[in-house]
Amino acid sequence: MYPPINPDGEQRANVRAKDRLQVAYRIIESEDISPTENAERYFPLIWTKYPTSIILEETEDTGPKILPHIIDLNRKIDLLVELLIHRDSLPSLEIVQYQDVCISASGIKLNIGEPSNPGQKIALCIILPFAPPAKLFVLGEVTRSILLSPVLNEEGTLYETGIRFLNIHEEDCEKIIRYIFKRQRDLLKEIRRLTNEEHSDYNSGQ
Repeated sequence: MYPPINPDGEQRANVRAKDRLQVAYRIIESEDISPTENAERYFPLIWTKYPTSIILEETEDTGPKILPHIIDLNRKIDLLVELLIHRDSLPSLEIVQYQDVCISASGIKLNIGEPSNPGQKIALCIILPFAPPAKLFVLGEVTRSILLSPVLNEEGTLYETGIRFLNIHEEDCEKIIRYIFKRQRDLLKEIRRLTNEEHSDYNSGQ
């Protein structure tokens, strides 16, 4: 059972949500990696596509929210210009794919197409569906890897992989928590809406 929603209590960092998020990963082979390693260096050509469903936060302070979006657009324009300049040897952009995940501020569970061992380090790029999308780079450590046999997809056998975050920044932790609470509020709103619709259909049939 998940811990109760308590934004001000000790369980705040352990609340979690299940969703489909854009997640990329790199298994790190080196055993000498530092816990303070910058995970972003493992994703030099990540292209952040806008999620199909965007979380719009209720706030009157819209100015500061627009500025990061403008900066993000300019960085993408810079990348396109750089690619055009070096078009004779174009590098491959990586578009982050969607994964079924269970995420909290302390870790994430997802299914990956390769086995790993507990204690193995893994670099993650997680995109949260805000506007603009929040791109998080986190170093993690595998806590479990379970073969989901005979679950197969186009990529082959899947392994349910639990990952504990090692070096997540406080601001990224807050973004995850904010996303989870917003996600849970939206789910509750949807449940209430469906319940009201069922009641209306029932009453209209009397």
